[in-house]
Amino acid sequence: MRQRFLTFAVLGLILIGIGEWNLRSSKIAPLNSLNDLWLEFCVGNSGDKIQKPSISVVRINDGYEPLNIGGDKSQGGNPRLSRLDFATILKFVADMNPKAVSFLPTPTFNEENVLNKTDIVPLKDAAMQLPRFPVATAVSDDGEKAIEKQPVSYTSLKVEGDASTVFPFSRTIRYPDAQILSNGIPAFKAIESARGLIGDDEAKVPLIARKGDQIIPSIILTSVASHAGVAADQISVNFTGKSPVIQLGEYRTIPINADGTMTLPNHSGLGHAIMTLQRNDEGEIVEKHHLTSLSVDELAYTGEANDEVAKRILSDFQGKFQSLSENLVVIGFDRTADRHINIPGGEILSETSLITRAMAVIQSGRFLTWWPAWGRWLAVAAIALIALILFKLPKGKFIPLTIASCLIYFSVWILIFKSTLSWTPPFVALALFGLMLIVGLLIPAGAKKEAAAAEEEVPAEA
Repeated sequence: MRQRFLTFAVLGLILIGIGEWNLRSSKIAPLNSLNDLWLEFCVGNSGDKIQKPSISVVRINDGYEPLNIGGDKSQGGNPRLSRLDFATILKFVADMNPKAVSFLPTPTFNEENVLNKTDIVPLKDAAMQLPRFPVATAVSDDGEKAIEKQPVSYTSLKVEGDASTVFPFSRTIRYPDAQILSNGIPAFKAIESARGLIGDDEAKVPLIARKGDQIIPSIILTSVASHAGVAADQISVNFTGKSPVIQLGEYRTIPINADGTMTLPNHSGLGHAIMTLQRNDEGEIVEKHHLTSLSVDELAYTGEANDEVAKRILSDFQGKFQSLSENLVVIGFDRTADRHINIPGGEILSETSLITRAMAVIQSGRFLTWWPAWGRWLAVAAIALIALILFKLPKGKFIPLTIASCLIYFSVWILIFKSTLSWTPPFVALALFGLMLIVGLLIPAGAKKEAAAAEEEVPAEA
């Protein structure tokens, strides 16, 4: 037994080191894939605590060619879009009869371009075809605290407790265009004076900010509430409990930090599209897209129903197009140059992707947390104790009891996840149980134990 356990301990420390290194650096792709598989397995066994998100992103990507009638020329990798460009995009979205829309760009326009002339209002006309929707601003507390050049009427939320620790802002520094604001609800998407939101260990996004005595919701919070049908007067912020929360009516309770931010899970399972197959009213199996995206060029084919190529694309993308009438539609830039936000876990996201992920976390309730370090080491100690007990057994009993112990062990992990939404990567535990099985098979329990086991198997003489 001693030889078994010493071998297990030495090799086990190496496996633990690999797991801890990958936990901090996410350098080993197969282990990251294992993490995703385990997380989705836990989510699938979490009952009603976690639901599917409901977001469709309309991406303005590198492939989009802005309209140009002798005006602005392309500017490097990020050509400027005109009011007519954005009006066209909104018209495509409006044709899909969306339930809720969120508009993330805060563009500036060259007023000398004929497509941007203020006596032409295509952007206003397109915006008015949509349900009233949140449009993005950017705010700051840096610089001169003078009167804003253009006052913005933000929504204010009900607050209980002391909200003095929430990130403040004193002025708006990037505004929505007046035409789109004709049917838009201004909501900030970034507090540019807030520092350290994206760190090596965690990424945070602001859900609320403080302007004077008012608490203002971000475009993330406003958009999710709009899609859920929660009015602003049903949203409250509570700082009186052990941890602050935002209450979105009866729809969702969102845990937040004291500064008004929400911490994004390093592994949320939301880094890819989510689609299920469902049966419609006619009994047909159809795609249900819970988290998906379309480029503007793909969306444009909805207006080309008579084109043969468009017909094939419409057929292939029917599920995605259908999602635009059911999901929260988020419109934003996702060009190569826009992807510069390095989040923990090694992903590089655009602002649109980061904001979309935060919305999906709230919608799905994936407020996931890591096990603390002491929890991980306690789990390792439990495996070591199991090994110490099982290594005393002969091979005939060792194998089935090791497999049973492994199944029970991971069942406990699932119960912990279901009750707390906290988890830890499974590699170390799986590797240690695998090592335990190999060591038990290759190294005998000991001469005395084996001899005693052999004597037990000899039938007694009559």
